[in-house]
Amino acid sequence: MKKIIKNKSFLPTFLLTILTLFLCSTLVSASDITDRLPTPRTLPLPPSLASLTLDTDEDYFDNLDTHIVGHLIWSEFPVKVYINPPDKNLSESAYQRYRQWQQAAQSAIAAWQPYMPLETVDREEDADIFIRLQPPPMRGKFNPETGLFDLPRITSATATVKFYATQTQPAKLKHQMIIEVSPTQTFDYWVNNITHELGHALGIWGHSPHQEDIMYYAQTRNIPTISPRDLNTLIRVYQQPTRLGSAFP
Repeated sequence: MKKIIKNKSFLPTFLLTILTLFLCSTLVSASDITDRLPTPRTLPLPPSLASLTLDTDEDYFDNLDTHIVGHLIWSEFPVKVYINPPDKNLSESAYQRYRQWQQAAQSAIAAWQPYMPLETVDREEDADIFIRLQPPPMRGKFNPETGLFDLPRITSATATVKFYATQTQPAKLKHQMIIEVSPTQTFDYWVNNITHELGHALGIWGHSPHQEDIMYYAQTRNIPTISPRDLNTLIRVYQQPTRLGSAFP
């Protein structure tokens, strides 16, 4: 578990701990949690999405997973992205390798900027999305049919959601996204994987069945770009209700 934001009031922190347990298993009933979470609400579309004109209305929205908090969308813009800095003790060759990865991360951010307001920040404490060059943890996905976790598998990049309560009064439910990227990739696949994980971080919590889409569920020889189908799916996500950004009851 990565460090998030400290010094929360006890009640929101307790609820968010239970929420995390619920998302990882089915030990806690949804009704026990939802009564203590903010009421779902639908937010206005970000202007950059609202003004899009696409040549197709096809999407893969029905393939996406849902959360007890609703869809994982942002309510305040620009969404702030922090690229983890290099280790101070890197060798010259390792530093050059880091610079290539940093450029790949910046290219991935630039790919989404025409559609979502993103801003890179220099301070970790200001960030909503964190991009880190480190091997993603091996994880097994929970199987509700068996009540067990599938065997963990190695992945080239992952996106993880963390929930927290603001220190404002009233406290609001917010989230952060942590993207972890394997160091052992080529530049083009770094760009592809970070762009894909940013799609998750922006709200597409699932995958496309189409190889032409950036959110296709597997790596392909022909590296895709953000497609109209990806964007239609993102638009539909931002038309859905969410508990994020609202005050606790």
